[in-house]
Amino acid sequence: MNKLTKIGLTALAGSLATIAGANAGALSVNGGSDITWTSSSGNSTASTLGETGNPIGWKNNLTFVGSGELDNGISWTASAYNSDAQALTSSNISFDLGGAGALLVDNGAGGAGLDALDDKMPTAWEETHGTGIPAGAVTVTGIHGSASLTYTLPGDALPFGTKIRLGWTPRADGGGLQSDLGSSGLGTDNNGGAMDITVEMTPVDGLNLFAGYAEIESNGPDSGSTASGSDDVLHGTYGAIFTMGSIEVGAQKAYVSNDTGATTTVNYYENENWGIAFNVNDNLSVSFANFESEEHLGATGGQTLDIDSFQIAYNMGGATLKLAETDCSDCKYTASSEVDTTTLAVALAF
Repeated sequence: MNKLTKIGLTALAGSLATIAGANAGALSVNGGSDITWTSSSGNSTASTLGETGNPIGWKNNLTFVGSGELDNGISWTASAYNSDAQALTSSNISFDLGGAGALLVDNGAGGAGLDALDDKMPTAWEETHGTGIPAGAVTVTGIHGSASLTYTLPGDALPFGTKIRLGWTPRADGGGLQSDLGSSGLGTDNNGGAMDITVEMTPVDGLNLFAGYAEIESNGPDSGSTASGSDDVLHGTYGAIFTMGSIEVGAQKAYVSNDTGATTTVNYYENENWGIAFNVNDNLSVSFANFESEEHLGATGGQTLDIDSFQIAYNMGGATLKLAETDCSDCKYTASSEVDTTTLAVALAF
């Protein structure tokens, strides 16, 4: 009797394994290694300039991507991003709903909601304020950094290739769910829910228009924090990019509210940025871009952060050589803070 039971269970386990294998998705791993050399100079302190550490830097990132398809034709992709220490930094799961659009479940992976439009200007390498310079620039974020849902309307629902994305999080606290038991994520308790909407379209060939808006509740439902106020925080941006052959030109404007109704030093930030990039050939690209962010205080005054960045990227097959010469005035919104940074990088992709 026991022998028959064992045979029966073994046969059942084999059949289950066959079913699981037939429906299993694919798993791939990709990533890259970056080696950088950063040199800064200016009239600020060493800690502001970032000169207190070794100028040589590096990072090795791995991204695990799983994908599959349901019986009803809905496909899914799950991504997990790992740092040098092989610690999970962020993750997301996206569902392609076919004619019904797409759904993204994000946990800080970036590019969700309004964060995808924080700086759309064309560059040869990186955002103007993201080349290793200690700028401290304040940009639009929306629901980014929190566990959130983003729904993308079907691509053929509107004319001009219009893409509309609607994002929502029940708690804009920078936390999320990362447990198979569904335990609550940790984060600040100063914010409630948040929603945002982004729109991108191409009304004529070569012209891309985009805009986005976000609203964040400044009080959580159980918040007793004195840092919270009674007003919602608002973020917004709009801009355009025009492509003509190998040249891209863009301009963008943004608004970042910092006024929750509680006491605050800066009521809001007003940002303007533009950029131009030129693909010299299939391997070489050059660009120049400017980012300007002005503080608006409750009283008079405030600083205007201003950044210029010249960049070059040269692809050598398995590696890309990148150079950025970036100048910043009123860095970190500190008066008369001048910082010049040169960053050289070798990027290896695999």
